[in-house]
Amino acid sequence: MLILERVSLKKFTTFKIGGEAKFFTIVNNLKELEQIINFLENNKIKFFILGGGSNILFSDKGFDGLIIKPKFETFNFLENGEVIIGSSRLMPEIVYEACRLGYQGLEWAGGLPGELGGAIRGNAGCFGSEIKDIIKEVLSVNLLNKEIRIFKKEECQFSYRSSFFKFNKEWLIIEAKINLKTNNESNILLKIMNEKIEYRKNRHPVEFPNAGSIFKNIPIDSASPDLIEIAKKKNVIKGDKIPTAFIIEYLGLKGKEIGGAKISEKHANYIINFNNASSQDVLDLIDLVKDEVQKKFNLKLIEEIEIVN
Repeated sequence: MLILERVSLKKFTTFKIGGEAKFFTIVNNLKELEQIINFLENNKIKFFILGGGSNILFSDKGFDGLIIKPKFETFNFLENGEVIIGSSRLMPEIVYEACRLGYQGLEWAGGLPGELGGAIRGNAGCFGSEIKDIIKEVLSVNLLNKEIRIFKKEECQFSYRSSFFKFNKEWLIIEAKINLKTNNESNILLKIMNEKIEYRKNRHPVEFPNAGSIFKNIPIDSASPDLIEIAKKKNVIKGDKIPTAFIIEYLGLKGKEIGGAKISEKHANYIINFNNASSQDVLDLIDLVKDEVQKKFNLKLIEEIEIVN
């Protein structure tokens, strides 16, 4: 077990923003994890589990505790369509291998950033599909009491961009068993995957550091009648939700800058780090958007990204 001190967090997030962690460690196996739990018990410090860093904003003040970065990289395709995958496997790698081998059920996630653990934690989704659709069970460890538990799908309490693990941060995901179909039409699956990747490149500001969608989309039943009417006229309602990007653009906030952060002109629900932005720059933009939406539509936006202080 190696615990480093004063490690910059910028390089560990897709936003490229953040100060130093007081302590930082990479965990490769359960034995090392047990040592880390003992370290936490002995030092009485807070901790944060860091995956791919694609949906996180760290404070420029850093993190006064231990950042734990798991490296659980199991990757085992079974003939019945089940796949056992370590939480630290990158989503692009998982999607590509599944499609290449003819396993159907993940092609919609082409271009989805981050690692599997984070995707499970936030029930990542796009194009009408979500991670919960393929999860069978999740193996996890409680960092407070060392309990090892297998969570069945229903025990994961999946909901829109959320799960049991998002609100119970002491549970570190080790691996998951997912269910895919043995389609064998790998060319078709790879084609769909690549179409999704191209869509993201064309519609999302992937050329700049960012943390993905900043805000959750708006359930219709929580929107005001005037917002619903506007969204219907513009034909932007998707399923049971109104895209927050539409609302931000409607309010004329695309391209708004504070410091080195900017509301993307390519996709209004993205904030980009275009010029060495500080965490405060991003937070100020988030507050600006929330205030404007609240004033115009009496609607409280909820962040999809996690803000870590």
